[in-house]
Amino acid sequence: MSISLFQKKALLTSGIALVILALLVWLVFLPLISKIGAASSEYLSNQEVLKKLDQRESLFKELEGYYQEKESDLKLIEGVFLDQDEAVGYISTLEMIAQQTGNDFEIKTASAFGSAEGEEYFLALRISLWGSFSGLLKFIANLEDSPYPPYRLIEISNLTINRIEPGRVAMSESGPKTGDLETQLVIKIYTQKP
Repeated sequence: MSISLFQKKALLTSGIALVILALLVWLVFLPLISKIGAASSEYLSNQEVLKKLDQRESLFKELEGYYQEKESDLKLIEGVFLDQDEAVGYISTLEMIAQQTGNDFEIKTASAFGSAEGEEYFLALRISLWGSFSGLLKFIANLEDSPYPPYRLIEISNLTINRIEPGRVAMSESGPKTGDLETQLVIKIYTQKP
């Protein structure tokens, strides 16, 4: 059984076509498939990034809506902090409250402070009051419960109360009565940032 020339040429052509096809697959299609795989994974990762950006955008819109709802509350809160330009006027308010509650009033020291973190600013007033115990209670109540426009965010600390004994001199225009109280306290009035 001999193979004819035609069959040899057909086998040789088939073999060459097979080798060319293998080279074509190896040199063209495999790199193309790997590029398609890389593009597919990049597409999926970009889809993930787009999804995260969409979530951030929706969160941003939600927070913006929340801020707009609370903006009026923020303006009210800003009014609670004393503007540093109004400090002298607020001291007059304290004197008026002392007078209305039957107390004599004197500021011993006034100091402005800021916290180390820079988040808290306040004016600290160390004051002395002279008057009755009920007058002291009224002063503190009026100080803490004053209506909004003069109301300020305050803190009372270092409260010391002493009864005035006969013969003891205290700073008061009308002079202390025996049995009156001398009260020393520190009032911190929180202020806006300078």
